[in-house]
Amino acid sequence: MNSPHGVVRGHVVAAVKLLRDRLAEPWTLNGLAEEVHLSRSQLKRAFVTTVGMSPMAYLRQMRLRRLAKLLATTDLSVAEAARQAGWTDPDYASRCFHADYGISPTEYRRRQTRSPLG
Repeated sequence: MNSPHGVVRGHVVAAVKLLRDRLAEPWTLNGLAEEVHLSRSQLKRAFVTTVGMSPMAYLRQMRLRRLAKLLATTDLSVAEAARQAGWTDPDYASRCFHADYGISPTEYRRRQTRSPLG
């Protein structure tokens, strides 16, 4: 890559900030690349080098963390919590959650709200 690493890293920092600030936005790799003024391939390559995963994998991870926090701290339905975390398809969000956490969102919530005294 001809660009200095610092410049490309700056684009990745900007992309991460956009994803965090606008988590619920229906991001695409094209849209994110346009926002930070890189090509899709440049952004993906720089993101993997800097963050260790692709931009869309990072977005998924951030949404999963947000969903877990909402499940643990609110009474929102799983579907509404998934929507607030940025998913348009709550069933897909539940499948992603299960794949990452090893349990369903409902079971996760149940375990978070269980009283330590039984």
